Amino acid sequence: MLKLEPLLLSADEAAATSSYLRSLQERSSSLLVAAQSLFARCCLAAGPGSPGMLGELGAEADALGQRILHAPQPDQLGLDPVLLIEIYRLLKDGGIEPAAIGALLERVGAELLTQDERIQAMGRVRYIASQLTCLGFSARAAKPTKEMALLMRSPENWFSATAADLAELADHLVADRRRLERDASQILALIALAELRNYRVDLSCSLLRAVFQLGEPSAEAADALSFIALQRRRDGRYGFSNQFVESSAGADEHLELFLPLTVNAVWLFHVEATYRSPLQPLNA
Repeated sequence: MLKLEPLLLSADEAAATSSYLRSLQERSSSLLVAAQSLFARCCLAAGPGSPGMLGELGAEADALGQRILHAPQPDQLGLDPVLLIEIYRLLKDGGIEPAAIGALLERVGAELLTQDERIQAMGRVRYIASQLTCLGFSARAAKPTKEMALLMRSPENWFSATAADLAELADHLVADRRRLERDASQILALIALAELRNYRVDLSCSLLRAVFQLGEPSAEAADALSFIALQRRRDGRYGFSNQFVESSAGADEHLELFLPLTVNAVWLFHVEATYRSPLQPLNA
């Protein structure tokens, strides 16, 4: 197996990014921003350089869960259940049981069971159901559509897949938790690296998470990981604005651009560190 250079954040770097994320949350009333910030800080706190830091986030997770539970129309908040699932998983792995988040996930699982087959066969829905099942919640991951099942078995066709199909593919692969062969791993890494040329960091991170979680890292995966690590800014955020793309009037660049990029970066680093081979030392 290729030995990747260590790209884990130092304690000081993790602290700077955590501080940046907290500052964004404090200036916004959005529950989505709060969930994104908390999830990314959980990823940072779960790292080897931040022992014991998860304990400080348990109360915050419960407070967030209570805010969502008592929102007038919680189904219209635009929250991605994946954020809540990952927050719950990270805290539970650290010995913390965020009860309010757990109550929300019970609702999510029950709601998924009421959806029709077409919805249940979608990649993100299967991903959510699979993760909920792993955490012990009542959920059931449906089978993918025949077209997607065929694509999953045909890595040679991934090069010609659309960006939407690739994002869907990554969700299906992780939902099924099947080991990726070396060729499939390299193809995903090559596509992720190519997508970074178009600065599709979110898609690239999704593909790379699948590679590190299910497959075998390659030189291309290491290059892509390095590219994302180089997006780090002095204040702890990740990403650079595109001067050739006009931003929406009144948009907050930190919330619209840098927050999602930072969340994707620290999530990817956490996954890579979690699934790194025990035979592969950090100073390899």
